[in-house]
Amino acid sequence: MYKFCKDIGRGNFSKVKLAVHQLTRDSVAIKVVDRSRLDARALRMLSREVTTLECVHHPNILRLFEVVETLNRVHLVTEFISGGELYHRLINEGPIQEQQASKLFRQLLSAVRHMHNLGFVHRDIKAENVLLVNEDKVKLADFGFSTQLSNDPCRTFCGSPPYAAPELFSDDDYVGKPVDVWALGVLLYFMIIGNMPFRAPTVPALRASVLKGDYLLPGHLTLPLIRLIQRILVHVPSRRPTIEQMSQCQWLNNPPKPPSSDINRKKSGFWRIKARNIRSSRSTKDLTLLDSRTLVPIACNTRRGNSVLEDNFLFPLDVISRDEVDADQQVHASQQRRSFFGANSKKKIGPMETDRRESGKMFKRSSCVEISNASEVLNDKKHILMESKSAINIHNSVQPEEEEEGEFIMRPTFTYDLTHLHPMEVETRRILEKLGITGEMLCHSISSGPRSDVIGAYRIVINRLQKQIMLAKLKETLAKEEANATKSKGNTTSCVIL
Repeated sequence: MYKFCKDIGRGNFSKVKLAVHQLTRDSVAIKVVDRSRLDARALRMLSREVTTLECVHHPNILRLFEVVETLNRVHLVTEFISGGELYHRLINEGPIQEQQASKLFRQLLSAVRHMHNLGFVHRDIKAENVLLVNEDKVKLADFGFSTQLSNDPCRTFCGSPPYAAPELFSDDDYVGKPVDVWALGVLLYFMIIGNMPFRAPTVPALRASVLKGDYLLPGHLTLPLIRLIQRILVHVPSRRPTIEQMSQCQWLNNPPKPPSSDINRKKSGFWRIKARNIRSSRSTKDLTLLDSRTLVPIACNTRRGNSVLEDNFLFPLDVISRDEVDADQQVHASQQRRSFFGANSKKKIGPMETDRRESGKMFKRSSCVEISNASEVLNDKKHILMESKSAINIHNSVQPEEEEEGEFIMRPTFTYDLTHLHPMEVETRRILEKLGITGEMLCHSISSGPRSDVIGAYRIVINRLQKQIMLAKLKETLAKEEANATKSKGNTTSCVIL
């Protein structure tokens, strides 16, 4: 049913291979596990991974298609993620900017919250188990250490030691959810800074470092991010925030703006004076223009209480929307405008406003940069946009939250009447009919779950439709951006001085 192409990964007891489904012609990833090399603990981990992936279904969790068992091997057929691991991205290209990290971290929080709501904990969250779909989307993988919560506390030491919470090193019982929260905090630190908060050459030394709790935060980070990391990395498990509280923090809901590198400023006398004033004043507003290496690191400790454990610690600043800021700037500018040629002249020129100039509100200077960037994005992504009339029709007929959610995605509906089914399931059954898989075969295979090749083909086709819908949405968004860029390019602005 599957044709192996090449090896794309390797573990202690398994290999990950790229394969092609012979019937649907879709690419998949197959984790091949050698049973003869597994002990009882490893077999339990494999069983937990299959059980968890069958119960949790989320857009940011790796999709399981099929489980094929032979006499000596177990094959886990999952979706193929071409972007690779987040760990390799961080090692090869360095840390991620705060705005991009905020987008990816929110997706991880959504996936972990979905697991926790269903009563599961991951217990092995790390950069190696986060897969990059593209620059704007990630998926959580490797659920071998996951378990379903019960009334009894957990006792097994799980996960990677650099991401392990202090209670795991205490050789005592622990609660699963705070362990995931701690690992998310360490992962966020690694994404932003590029190294681990607690480092040591050996596991005993690492244990001592984690229990001691000392770590450093670079001074160039924004205040909401600093406080979020401090709030997560707390020694007492019960005082760590929940996933829901982390999702509502200021850093995620109001991410910082990316640094503006599109405008090349000339080294004129004005900018030399501006740089000199920045170095002398070192005001809070101008700290972002300084080199991060000149800022003093912030010493933190996981055992410190006091202000770190306040209830409102995740919301330290007043949230001001960008529209309010723009409105305040316009009012302030209108109050300071003056006549340049006298009281009777209608031409009025306001003072120099550097921030507005950078945002493209004076003479539309940044609009040209935005137009060129949009055209480059279109040229780069045109080759991946797929023309699928069925996917576009489904995209227009369903709500956005229904495109990757619903029981029908993992288990087809037990019915032969297609009138009341979801449009995506109807299209999937229509494609499978052409391949020789009837609705009766689907209904008889529901009870077998992932161990049925019919259910595997169903999940592969429905996953393909979801990707086509995503690409259709991308094409629609890029078309709108191109139309807006063309419109902005046509509206030229002229300035006449009498």
